[in-house]
Amino acid sequence: MSLKLNPQFRWFARQLRPLIRAHLLSVSLIVLSSLMFLLDPLIIKWLIDRILPRKDTHLLLLAASGFFLIYTARLGFSGLGALIYSRTMQNLVFRIRLGILEQMNRLSADYHETTPTGQKLYRMQQDIDQVAELGSSLVPYALQATFTTIFVLGTMSVLDFRLTCMVLPLIPVFFVFQRHFEALLRAASDDAQQQSSLESNFLQDHLASIIQIQLLHQEHNQTRAFMERGSAKLRAINHRSLIEILFSTSYMSVIALGTIAILGFGGYQVFAGALTIGGLVAFYSYMARLFDPLHAAVEIYSRLNRLKTSIRRILEVIEMTPSVTEKPTALHLPSPTRGYVEMRGVSFSYSGRQPVLQGFDLKLEAGIKVGLVGVSGSGKSTVAKLMARLYDVDSGAVYIDGIDIRELRLGCLRTKLCYVMQDAVLFDRTLKENVLLGNPSATMKDLRHAIEIADLEELLQRLPKVWDSPLGPRGSALSGGERQRVALARAVVQNPSLLLLDESTSALDAPSERRVLTNLAQHFRNQTMVFISHRISSLNWVDRIVVVNRGVIEEQGTHPQLISNGGLYAHLHNTPTVAADR
Repeated sequence: MSLKLNPQFRWFARQLRPLIRAHLLSVSLIVLSSLMFLLDPLIIKWLIDRILPRKDTHLLLLAASGFFLIYTARLGFSGLGALIYSRTMQNLVFRIRLGILEQMNRLSADYHETTPTGQKLYRMQQDIDQVAELGSSLVPYALQATFTTIFVLGTMSVLDFRLTCMVLPLIPVFFVFQRHFEALLRAASDDAQQQSSLESNFLQDHLASIIQIQLLHQEHNQTRAFMERGSAKLRAINHRSLIEILFSTSYMSVIALGTIAILGFGGYQVFAGALTIGGLVAFYSYMARLFDPLHAAVEIYSRLNRLKTSIRRILEVIEMTPSVTEKPTALHLPSPTRGYVEMRGVSFSYSGRQPVLQGFDLKLEAGIKVGLVGVSGSGKSTVAKLMARLYDVDSGAVYIDGIDIRELRLGCLRTKLCYVMQDAVLFDRTLKENVLLGNPSATMKDLRHAIEIADLEELLQRLPKVWDSPLGPRGSALSGGERQRVALARAVVQNPSLLLLDESTSALDAPSERRVLTNLAQHFRNQTMVFISHRISSLNWVDRIVVVNRGVIEEQGTHPQLISNGGLYAHLHNTPTVAADR
């Protein structure tokens, strides 16, 4: 496939364009190095044909000095060119990785909730590192091979055109083997990359869950599962290496036969007096140096297949279109935002599966406190995700203050709306930094007030460095309840107009939950709050309870009204344990 027409390399060339000056300098140095590569066989010819027969010491010293200068210049140009190119490629890799990170930030919840973290990490790390490793050496390698081939063939033609004509037929042989091995090499490279990605994903999941694995006493089974994935990766890599070696061996065997033929014909020309011994030695040196770049072409072709595979996997992410997009004419929510929410005829399913919501209608007056309850899988969390526009509805619409949220700027919506999930997401930063993520401009007074509302004063006193205490990866230094309360404190400093709490107090004991919810209700007295919980006992503070069942609202009202109705809510109230929603 032509490099010019290949979409992977068109994309790669676009990434290189901003760094073109450094590339031109690198190419110039590589060309100069290739030119230096041509001079020493000519000095050898001069040494054999002129200097040695005359036994001229001065000319011998001059030839030796010429060799030294040529090799010094050649190594200097080559090394400097490679260094410049390597640094340019590292800048390129940083730009690509930054671009993928920004694209990951744009992609919607459907991608992130269905794509394992290990696969995403593999594309951001290993695939880009492959581009760095292969790309940083591939282009200088290819350029040097190309210029060396051109210059060597030209010099060989001057030395002996008939011998050169015996070499030329070897070059098309490479393209014959290239076409034969192209599909095999591409398939082997794709399989090796895929198996490496699966192994990386397994290790990511395993290392993130290793304590649970120990508690379940599943170390042996996990090790066996890793051996299966590792063996599959090993077989794929070994198969790729076998194809590459077969390609290289087949090609080099033809070159070896050509070398024997050329040396035989060149020796005959020396016997006939048509070629000097120095000329034969110089020609053989050039011939060997011609075969070096031709052999390099095999390695370059193998690297190109690996590079194309890595770039193709990167492009799969870069060219992916987010399912939740922002219109160019997107609006800002009016300020102040009232927090009036309405869902009209909303239907939704995850990735074309069974519908979760069907013709769902809900009105939340500004400032109301609503409890959302229902059995597992009834659609409670989906309601919150649609309000936060993590997903777009299949039909119907969600409105905030009378504006369809699809007409709003995502940044504005996410600023005015705060969605706190059950699994509190904390970062490997300090307590202060984690809370400030809700509002980086919050003052210490705001932070202390948020800690008070979230009932975290005891934790603050216990932490060794108080506000500057690191919380560990994913907040591992805290208990589950403490992590949830830190997430709630973060929501407080954000000060949204609409607060969605999705089982976000499930890890708290009942007294702590009552205190925190009472504090939140008082603090957000003018804001709209939606509280999703499977604890019926924790809903005594809300203004209205909405009972969801099989994607529709089955009943709604106050706690006494719903109990007296004797419907699903009364059943849930009288059931000791109700499973949490998804």
